[in-house]
Amino acid sequence: MRTYENTKISSGLVNASILLYTFWLMLPAVQTTGRAVTGAAAVGIFGLGVLLDIQYVKKHWKWLVPCALCVLALPLVLKVFLLRGGDHFAGFYVQQVMFWFPLAFCAYARRRKDPQLYRFLKWMLFGVMVITTLTTIGWLVEGMFFRGGRVYAYARSLGSAEPGREAYLKELMLKNIGGYDFIYATVISIPLTCIGVQHHRGMKRGVMVAFLCAQAAMIVLSQYTYAMIYAAVILMIQVIAALARMISKGKLSMGSSLLIGVIPLALIFLLHMPLVTLAADLCTRLGLTNFAFSFEQLLVALRGGVTDGESRLGHYMLAAQGFTSSPLIGSMFTSAKQISQHSDILDLLSGVGVIGTMLVGDMIAVIGKGSLKGIRSNPYRAQLLLMLAALLVVALFGTVVYSRDIMLVVAIGILLVMEQDKTSPQKA
Repeated sequence: MRTYENTKISSGLVNASILLYTFWLMLPAVQTTGRAVTGAAAVGIFGLGVLLDIQYVKKHWKWLVPCALCVLALPLVLKVFLLRGGDHFAGFYVQQVMFWFPLAFCAYARRRKDPQLYRFLKWMLFGVMVITTLTTIGWLVEGMFFRGGRVYAYARSLGSAEPGREAYLKELMLKNIGGYDFIYATVISIPLTCIGVQHHRGMKRGVMVAFLCAQAAMIVLSQYTYAMIYAAVILMIQVIAALARMISKGKLSMGSSLLIGVIPLALIFLLHMPLVTLAADLCTRLGLTNFAFSFEQLLVALRGGVTDGESRLGHYMLAAQGFTSSPLIGSMFTSAKQISQHSDILDLLSGVGVIGTMLVGDMIAVIGKGSLKGIRSNPYRAQLLLMLAALLVVALFGTVVYSRDIMLVVAIGILLVMEQDKTSPQKA
């Protein structure tokens, strides 16, 4: 009887931990009010819930212990070898433990095979993302069109790390405006929204289509140029894939149709500069100056720069040079490190080389062991792989280790898609 009660309490605590964490993290107003202690409490509740699952711990401690050790060790690797965290390592360390929490939860829930662990999670994640998307759109429109001719790029402001702006950034978060983390998490989640469109029928499909349109609008309004590029590519692949499946009357598999969607990107890549220039000129002539500004910033990014005029290419080349100078171990045992701070993957290769990168990959695999089990037979495997490919692209041309939103969306998205049949109501 005690074992049953412990298991029931354990499931309740684990479920409460991820619901609390999702509610806190994906609503900026709640996040800035509850502060980091709320996220840390959620992780602590998860740990307590797992420990109360006594029989499971006894049986699977050979995974649980290495998983916990990897979660605790990875922030040290990032600090020592990739120079992440700056001068505030304590805060960064806590943030990183929270960063890996959703992946550990996903692995535990899939291995535990207990739907009670993620009850209400689908609706919680969808609900908070809808709320933050709509409030962000509202404030971005206000900042772009109702400020006396002056553009206030709220989302871009939230991605700034300039000192002395804490009060202003808190004000924006209290308005529930999504910043860098939420925008890029949205970009990576587009395949998940497309799964929702395909999975549902009738009014529910209409809701998912409307949400997809809202996500696209928010990304454009945010003026994050690289986010616009990634989102445009993902949406283009999805649209072409949908047309291919429609023309074939469903005979094409989802994977084949997505591959067809990739082919036209080669032609668009060759013509991307004139196409973006044409779009910027057209918006200018129509008087859509704010959208023209966004396309002009996109041109800057496509030429290898960023909106402040500083070239990212130089940062990437610095990390690439660090890797080529010592491909196997990078600058692991040297004090002079060639780190870009603009690419997690390039910095990983430069900081620890191929050997260290493989070890880091193994540590991540230990944390998420079992998360992708059965993906080959999942009808939405192509969409999940597209989401993971988007994650790798963002990590190659940017940084994701600071973005807990991205890891939450990816890990929970995988869990819900892989387990959706188990959470659906059983037919009589």
